[in-house]
Amino acid sequence: MHSLPRMVQTLWGRHRAALVAEQYRLACQGRELFVRDLAIFCNAAAPVQGATEFDRGVEEGKRRVWLHVSRLCGLNATDFVTIADGEPTND
Repeated sequence: MHSLPRMVQTLWGRHRAALVAEQYRLACQGRELFVRDLAIFCNAAAPVQGATEFDRGVEEGKRRVWLHVSRLCGLNATDFVTIADGEPTND
C-alpha cells in the first residue's frame, strides 16, 4: 500500500499534490477546536472499538481520514494525544 502522501501525488500529480497539501494546512491553521474535534471523532489517540467487525471497520475508516488530514497538515503521531486531550471543558 502506498503512503498517503504518495497516494495524493498519484491522484493529483506532483505539482497539484503540493497545492492540495497547502489547502489542508490553510484549512486547519488556527482552527484548534476543529482539529481537536476531528481527531477525537476519528479515533486519533484511542483504540478502535466496535461491537461487530463492521463497526470496527467504520471506526478504522474514520482513523484513516484523520491520518490523511494530519499527514497533509504536517502533523505527526506525537501530536495526536496532545490534540485529542486538548484543554479541559467546563460545560
